[in-house]
Formats: sequence, structure tokens, C-alpha cells
Amino acid sequence: MIELHQFPPAFGLANASPFAIKLQAYCQLANIEYKNHYRVDSHKMPKGKLPVAKINNELIADSSLIINKLEVTHQLDKDLSPQQHAQGHLLQQLCEEQLYWALVYSRWIDDDFWPVSKEEFFGKLPAILKLFVPNSMRKRAIKNCMSQGTGRHEKQDIYTMANKSIDHLSALLADKPFFISTKMTSYDCAIYGVLTNFLNGGIQSPIKKHLESHKNLVEYIERCKNTCGV
Repeated sequence: MIELHQFPPAFGLANASPFAIKLQAYCQLANIEYKNHYRVDSHKMPKGKLPVAKINNELIADSSLIINKLEVTHQLDKDLSPQQHAQGHLLQQLCEEQLYWALVYSRWIDDDFWPVSKEEFFGKLPAILKLFVPNSMRKRAIKNCMSQGTGRHEKQDIYTMANKSIDHLSALLADKPFFISTKMTSYDCAIYGVLTNFLNGGIQSPIKKHLESHKNLVEYIERCKNTCGV
């Protein structure tokens, strides 16, 4: 049994964090028993991040580092070749270091969609907290997005670049069931975590609309969900 500390479910998803979905999907596929602990404040967690896993009384932050530790004993990806690992790593980086920030932008910065996110994430807060918590969290997201670089671009450019990445993912997937192997791998967990948040994450963004035009990616997302149960 391991314990996962993460944000609460949102938008009808197991989690609005792609990294939490990635981690839960991995645990499901590797038959790792886990217990969820939901929290909204990450400041007191290691590295100030969520999700965090408690494994053998050790708190580990960052979903990739957690999976690396679990892979030592559970070896979900043990049959992959060095070339498959390389391809998986690059695809994961594309999703988690580029597409993820477009997701952050659409939810937290784009004025067209911020009201939807604000209501979903903070709608149940006491009235007094609603006066400052949403805007405080939004300012933090804007700062992070600016520091990473995505927030410095014009809105149309952000969505255009993201949609180009969606096109490339669709071309690489083609008619295969999963990206790396005939079975779902840890890399698919990461890709799925990001893509399902675009498709099923409650925001009618240009990225969601573009993703819906790629039938193979829509079917891939559903296939991953049915395979891992997250």
C-alpha cells in the first residue's frame, strides 16, 4: 500500500492534474494498491508540489520520480527496448513540458475560460475565502506560466503551437493502440493524463476542439481509460 497526496477530483475526471492521473494510471496498471489523500494546498509538501507519494514512510514529490522508484520493483516497462524508452521519453516531454503549459494557460489565464475554472476549483469555498483565494491562485499560475515562457506568447500563438503538437501526436499514433508498444506503458500514462484533461477537462478551448478532430486520439484516450480504469 502506498499513499498518494494530490488535488481533489474535478471536471468529472479522476484528477484535474495530468500528473496525478498519470500516477494513478501507473499504479492501476502495475497492480499497486494505493490510497488517495486529497488536499488543495501544496505548500507544505516536499518541493511544494503535488502529487506526492508516501512509499515505505518516505515522501517523494514529482510523478516521474515516484514512477522511477516504483519501476525498480514493479517494472511495468521492463520489456521496452532502449529505442522505445527514448521515444516514450520524448513524447512524455512534449506533453508534460509543452502541452501541459497550454492547458494551464487555457484554465487559469485565458479570460474566456477562467470563470469556468474558477467555479469548478473554488465554487464550494466559503464566501470569505472566495474573495481572495481564487485570484491569489490565479496570480501564482500566471507567474509560473510566465516564468516557463508559454505565458509570454500571444493567445493565438499558444493555441496554434499546441494544436501543431496535437497534429504530430496523431501522426505518430496512426492506427496503433498505444504510442510505444501494443500494451499501455508508463509513457502512455503521462500522455493520457495530459490529453484527457484537454478532451474531458471541462474547458471548450481551441485545443479541445482541435483534438476532437483527430479520431485516433479520441479513441486512444478512451482506450487508455478503459485499460487503466482512471
